[in-house]
Amino acid sequence: MNRVTHRGNAAPASTEGLLGMAVVVVDGVDTVLVHRSVLNRVAEIAFRLGCHDATPLVRRPTLLSGPQVPRLRRDLDQVTAFADATLRTGWQLWELAAAPADEPVAVMDTPYGRVWVDPAYGFKLQGTDGGPRRATAVRQLPGTARRVALSRLIAPLRGVATRAQVLEIHDYDA
Repeated sequence: MNRVTHRGNAAPASTEGLLGMAVVVVDGVDTVLVHRSVLNRVAEIAFRLGCHDATPLVRRPTLLSGPQVPRLRRDLDQVTAFADATLRTGWQLWELAAAPADEPVAVMDTPYGRVWVDPAYGFKLQGTDGGPRRATAVRQLPGTARRVALSRLIAPLRGVATRAQVLEIHDYDA
């Protein structure tokens, strides 16, 4: 696999311990990491809107080329507009972001426990001592956890899709 270049709202400088990530490959170059929950939310909204060229984002690996890529761009524009109009959100802590739908999703393993993102409450650390607690800051991720617009979490995918001739997405193993 090629080196991930972390552009835009990509992954933290260190990808050690990250969970549930997918790598977006543009024209053969690993370009950006996106949490699978963001791709799943995009595909879910796309399905509801009848935007069938964005629904394959839920499957990995997936490969889009030729006329599929411009259609994906149009679908991503529609999904983004819908997400903004309906105030859909996700969570971000530094550059780590996720958009869980109904259930919490794991985003990182740390020496202190596993970091989860809950759709309603944000980042939580399930500590090695057993108890969950809010993870407003994790040593590897400086900053404060905050709710952000889903369109902001979709932006890195939209950005790379604008310049892609061939776009591949597959699960990322840190």
